[in-house]
Amino acid sequence: MQLGFVLDMTRCIGCHACTVACKSENDVPLGDFRTWVKYTEEGNFPEVKRSFTVLRCNQCTEAPCVTICPVTALDKRTDGIVDIDHDICIGCKACMQGCPYDAIYLNESSGTAEKCHFCAHRVEQGLAPACAVVCPTEAIVPGDFHDANSRVSTMAHDFDLKVRKPEAGTKPNVMYRDASAAGIDPALTNAAGGFLWSQQSAGPQMDAELFNAMEDQAESEHSARTTYDVNRQPLWGSAITGYLFFKSLAAGVFLVGTALLSPFGLEAVDGEFSGVRAPIAVPVLASIFLGLTLVLLVADLKRPERFLKIMLRPNWDSWLAKGSFILMGYGMMLFTWLVLGLLGYSPSGALGWGLSLLTMLLGGLSAAYTAWLFAQAKGRVLWMKRGYAVHLLAQAVVAGSACLLAMSGLLELSPAATKLFGDVLLVSLLMHAVLTTSEGRMAPVGREEEFGRVVRLLKHGPYARRHWIAGLGVGVVLPLVLLFVASSGPLLIVAGVLALAGLYVEKDCFVRAGQALKIS
Repeated sequence: MQLGFVLDMTRCIGCHACTVACKSENDVPLGDFRTWVKYTEEGNFPEVKRSFTVLRCNQCTEAPCVTICPVTALDKRTDGIVDIDHDICIGCKACMQGCPYDAIYLNESSGTAEKCHFCAHRVEQGLAPACAVVCPTEAIVPGDFHDANSRVSTMAHDFDLKVRKPEAGTKPNVMYRDASAAGIDPALTNAAGGFLWSQQSAGPQMDAELFNAMEDQAESEHSARTTYDVNRQPLWGSAITGYLFFKSLAAGVFLVGTALLSPFGLEAVDGEFSGVRAPIAVPVLASIFLGLTLVLLVADLKRPERFLKIMLRPNWDSWLAKGSFILMGYGMMLFTWLVLGLLGYSPSGALGWGLSLLTMLLGGLSAAYTAWLFAQAKGRVLWMKRGYAVHLLAQAVVAGSACLLAMSGLLELSPAATKLFGDVLLVSLLMHAVLTTSEGRMAPVGREEEFGRVVRLLKHGPYARRHWIAGLGVGVVLPLVLLFVASSGPLLIVAGVLALAGLYVEKDCFVRAGQALKIS
């Protein structure tokens, strides 16, 4: 059984009765929507055509929101409805990033995610969803696509029905008859010209729309205009940027530091760190940064008191759940190293190699797993870029070597060790620069056009100045110059600090640009 809708746009009159009925039936908060009507217009006065498109959750067969949820709060029911258990949801907003249709919202009162659930409480009583009942033109047709005799199956057979974003691979179960192409494909329309009855909210999406409008006008690609739509705001911000940044530091400090310390035999660090032998500084620093990572991860949840649900009922398909366990394992290994160091025991031989390699493996996975998590965020195509795991590893090496270099005075590094960390930073910065500048060629398969539009926002649009000047100029070019001209001294410390600052800016641009393009 697969319940779904056929939305007949030849009948829709844009009356919003479905939206009002949905809000009343499901107590949807002011400013949030489970179903809404988007207006688009094409042509110029006096030959203007206005189209209406009803948008909502697509009850996908391969629902990415179900996959990415770390606590199994979302479930694909036996009748095909995708529903949310509000008693389990932790408010991480991952499902909202996973949805390529912008169909999930966060209820600020309850701190949990909500969406269209096909009025499951009505369906269970043999009733049709509220939106279908009130539609005055019967433009909303619910039914079972697995029943060959149902009306929706008959319409799917008789008409050339379309779905939204088939390239996302979600197999949506909301189909459209004669819908405007601009109505179901946000890349074909633009909202920069203004709305009919309301003012648009300023913010990243508006900035992106204005930039795209200028590009589209110059290239004469699109003529459609969005004249009514719901407002959207970025879901993830500084907390996620900080989480990515400190996670790179936590992984990179150990990866770089351990590679230069025993049992690998280079003995690169001399002196003491707060009264403890300097090799202890590596697990100490890594533990501090990992702690900050976990604090930011929990702080960004709308229901932080439910964080332990990730451990108690993990969804093993979700890389947010897998990543949480990776971070825990890495933290346990860092604690082990710290205890061994405080006891004055330095493991050698096979034991030393084994502990070091296991910790480095968990550190590398801690740095890289976000790439696989972001790949599950089907709504944010920039984050799905190919090769992102390698890039995150390179950024971790940048962060680790830059941090150790910046703290070289405190750690009392020998000149040889300082130069070694400088060389590692130089090589990793070059790799980071190459991977960043080649971003445009890393589009996920099948979504190249959408990916290109987001990359243009990053490279030429609202984020270009921060990306080029702060992210790459201050964070890559200047440190490379300093690393080339100096072999020791304060200039290397400055190079480390600049590299860290630039890395933070680059991660912040990546997080924010990825959410700037309208996806509905």
